[in-house]
Amino acid sequence: MRRRVLAVTGSRAEYGSMRPVFGAIVAGGKLDLELVVTGMHLHPAFRDAFEEIRKDAFGRVHVVDMSPEADSGKAMAQAVGRGILGFAEVLDQADADVVLLQGDRGEMLAAAVAAAHMNIPIVHMSGGDLTGTIDQPVRNAITQFAHVHLTTCADSSERLRQHGESGARIFEVGEPTLDVILRQEFAGPAQIARDLGLDLSEPVVIATLHPVTTELAQAGAHMAALLNALERLRLQTVFTYPNTDAGGEVMREVLETRRDRKWLRIVPHLGSYRYLGLMRVASVMVGNSSSGIIEAPSFGLPVVNIGTRQYGRFRAANVVDVSDMTDDIVAGIRKAVEDPEFRALATACSCPYGDGRAGERTADILARLKISPALISKWIGTGENILD
Repeated sequence: MRRRVLAVTGSRAEYGSMRPVFGAIVAGGKLDLELVVTGMHLHPAFRDAFEEIRKDAFGRVHVVDMSPEADSGKAMAQAVGRGILGFAEVLDQADADVVLLQGDRGEMLAAAVAAAHMNIPIVHMSGGDLTGTIDQPVRNAITQFAHVHLTTCADSSERLRQHGESGARIFEVGEPTLDVILRQEFAGPAQIARDLGLDLSEPVVIATLHPVTTELAQAGAHMAALLNALERLRLQTVFTYPNTDAGGEVMREVLETRRDRKWLRIVPHLGSYRYLGLMRVASVMVGNSSSGIIEAPSFGLPVVNIGTRQYGRFRAANVVDVSDMTDDIVAGIRKAVEDPEFRALATACSCPYGDGRAGERTADILARLKISPALISKWIGTGENILD
């Protein structure tokens, strides 16, 4: 009987990143893959993201609805509680051998709590990375629950060892989104120009701003500050929706008040195929998305990173950090678009997050993993070999 891997997906960005991993698991022929769809995918604004998952058809799909019932921190906390209940039920029904998690979102934490209490091995991707806001303690909590760690870079691997995780359970596989980028599996310039109504002979801005959960009272002001900066410059801009964390609804409302601007295209969900294609032709990325840190270097794309959300994350030379004040954002965008020295640095920078083979490495580790009581009891042994 083949090993059953249950992978959780809760956001559009994370699903786009994990598609190469899911594809490699299926293509390897040694594992059965099932997906648990939750989080942003179930929000009406991101219905297209769920349809993308159905179309990819990597395996049987389960649903855990843990959508926050309000735009608040309290609702986010309650959603994690409902998620634990939902994941426990799905894990019991699916009879999973391994649970595969990625990143630092509440959906992943809920799945980790359920799987750990049910003695199901947890393989966690992107542990050891640094991020700001609530994401950092959530990521660290998942690390504590996880039995195997698949990291994006050497710095993250070392950070896990410093936190007490066994080096025998840490494997540096890289960032899976690079698998797609290096194989150029994304939309071409002509399709991007046609689909989004862009003139590629002029500068193009990609903008995404997510709420900072430790700064909820400022969520609307953060969005307004970025939009005011873009209003001053009036460069053609493609703006994707913020995520569904607390503060996201307020940010979407502020964003929608500018929909009539001729320079602005608001697209709730681009899908990874078009999103990466847009990154290839854009002049600058603006906001606080991790894609500016992780994917953008592979395109030589200048990035204006706003505020504290990506605080501490390892970055390449393509990033200029600015505050959430309008004047600073304007100055950052002008530097990214007009400063030849900075643009040359961005073009020449290399991505520090791997070589485009994360999917195949992950599938190989999942297939070779020795599932036993020793794997679950990670606090007993530290130097054991956990792979066949």
